[in-house]
Amino acid sequence: MNKRSFLKTSALGATAVLANPFEALNAGLVNKSNGKKALMLGGRGFIGPSIVKALLAAGNEVTLLNRGKTNADLFPNLPVIICDRERENKAGLKAIAKKYKETYWDVVVDTWQKSPKAVSDFLEEFKDSIGHYHYISTISVYDKWDKKYIVESEPLNPLPPEPTTIGEEFRYAIRKTFAEEAIRKHTNRYTIYRSSGMKDYRVTDPSDPNDQPYWPVRFNRGGEILVPKIDNHYIQFTDVQSLVHFLVQCSENKTYGEFNVAHATMTFKDYVSCLSYVTQKPDKLHWIDGEFLEKEGLLPYRIVPFWREQPVGFYYFNIQKALSAGLINRPVTDMLADQIAGYKNRFPKDDVRFGTTVGENTLKYFSMEKEKEVIRKWLASK
Repeated sequence: MNKRSFLKTSALGATAVLANPFEALNAGLVNKSNGKKALMLGGRGFIGPSIVKALLAAGNEVTLLNRGKTNADLFPNLPVIICDRERENKAGLKAIAKKYKETYWDVVVDTWQKSPKAVSDFLEEFKDSIGHYHYISTISVYDKWDKKYIVESEPLNPLPPEPTTIGEEFRYAIRKTFAEEAIRKHTNRYTIYRSSGMKDYRVTDPSDPNDQPYWPVRFNRGGEILVPKIDNHYIQFTDVQSLVHFLVQCSENKTYGEFNVAHATMTFKDYVSCLSYVTQKPDKLHWIDGEFLEKEGLLPYRIVPFWREQPVGFYYFNIQKALSAGLINRPVTDMLADQIAGYKNRFPKDDVRFGTTVGENTLKYFSMEKEKEVIRKWLASK
């Protein structure tokens, strides 16, 4: 497929097929109540707002459970159960248990990534009040990434003794693995979504300039852009809106189990083509050899995003099980347009400066000044 055909298919043809479900999600349209009660744990941060909108669009009666502190102005018309899940001995949960123990929630959605005991505590206290438990997990729960196309049955991280107190002493991957184990221990009516490289850039906290999508922002600025020239350069990521739509489907169809949820592996060149189509930029692309970039301090992954050659399986997770269960990945161009629109909304002055030092923190990725320097040296070396 040539570049023109690829872009036409990604941006136009697929959009026509997917218009109805995603327009409904984004507009929050509700035809009628489906009679289900849904409890969203959190709901005002991370990808919670997109999940809440999708549940409402599907006709669910949604209640939030959180501390009432993060983005408290979101969803002012929804009922909120004020509860701190991180209190020892389930103190926060027990404070609400008497009032809500008799309430039955057909759907519970959890995105928790801190103390895994908070997940276990909630399930212990309310497992008899839950119909279908949905959990946003991560591909980081897999033990080995030493081969391509890892499926859901691959071994998970080996775990130390189960934590008995609230705490975050374990690294992210272990906390998520503990949370999954707690879910399987307490219920068999669950769906776990193992995502890859996911951010909901439409609602990301604008106070954190480190948490922005580098390539969409950089292409939106235009000019001359540096991109890594790597043999067999493939990438993979999860689109939040596609995941959320899949979650609603799993809820409606009572689809249980674990799923790798991501876009299919694609070449970095195709990703760049999508960016160029959405932004109609840049003025010029400079494809620079990876070895040269590394010598100039532009290291893979942490400095140059979407470039990671090890471990072998990093951008190659098998998503066939999710596709067979109904996952529909919307066009990459739609996702990128969302990310750029979200960035413009958060930073109307376009004043995030990657790779520069602000206070005591250095913003990740690399600055445009560094980019210009490396381009100049690359052209001089030719």
